[in-house]
Amino acid sequence: MTAADTFVAELEVKNQVSIDRLITGLIAGITKEGFEVPDVLRLMLKGAIEGAEVAALWVTDCDDLASKLLLAEQCGLGAKHYRLIAERMVSLGVDMSTYDPRDGGYSKLFAFLRSLQTPEERASAGHLTLKAMSLARLATLASYCEEKGDGDTASLFRGELTADDTRYRDEGRRALAQWALNEESQARGRRAAYRALELVGEAQDHLQLRRAMLKRR
Repeated sequence: MTAADTFVAELEVKNQVSIDRLITGLIAGITKEGFEVPDVLRLMLKGAIEGAEVAALWVTDCDDLASKLLLAEQCGLGAKHYRLIAERMVSLGVDMSTYDPRDGGYSKLFAFLRSLQTPEERASAGHLTLKAMSLARLATLASYCEEKGDGDTASLFRGELTADDTRYRDEGRRALAQWALNEESQARGRRAAYRALELVGEAQDHLQLRRAMLKRR
C-alpha cells in the first residue's frame, strides 16, 4: 500500500497532466467561439453557484467537525464569489435580471459531486482536484481577459478568487492524506479525481460552449 502523503503527491502529478490538457482545450474553445469577457464571467458564475450548493449538500452528513466547518465556510465563499462575479458583470453593462446560471439545469459534474459519499472521494474530487483545476482556469482566464483589454476582471480572478481556491486546494491535500489510508480508500479517491476531470473536459467541449453562448444570446 502507498503511504497517504505519497499517494496524494502522485495524484497531484497525474492531475496536473490532465489539467494542462484541459486548459489548452478551454482556451481553444473560447477562442473559437469568440468569447468576450462577459461570456467568461458567465461560465464562472455557474461554477460558483454549483460549488456553493455541493458544499451545502455535503455539510449535512459530514461527521468530522473540521471538515463540516470547512464546508460551511465554502458554501458562504461560493455565494461571495457569485456576487463578486455578478457585480463585475453589471459594471460591464450586463443586465443580470435576465440571466440565471441555473437555466438549462445543473451540470453533470454537479450531479457527480453530489453523489459522492466518502470523505476521501469528496476531498479528492471536490477540493484537491477541482480546486487545482479552478486555479489553473483562473490564471488562464485572467490572461485572456487582459488580452481583451479588461485588467479589472483579470485582477478579480487573480486576487480574492485565487486566494480562496488556493486555501481549499491545500485543505483538500490535507484531508485526502487524512482519509486515504488504505488501498480501497486510495482507489476511491483516484477514481473520483479522474471522473471529475473527465466531466470538466466534457463541459468544455466546443459544442457545450456554443450552447452556453446561444443561451446568452
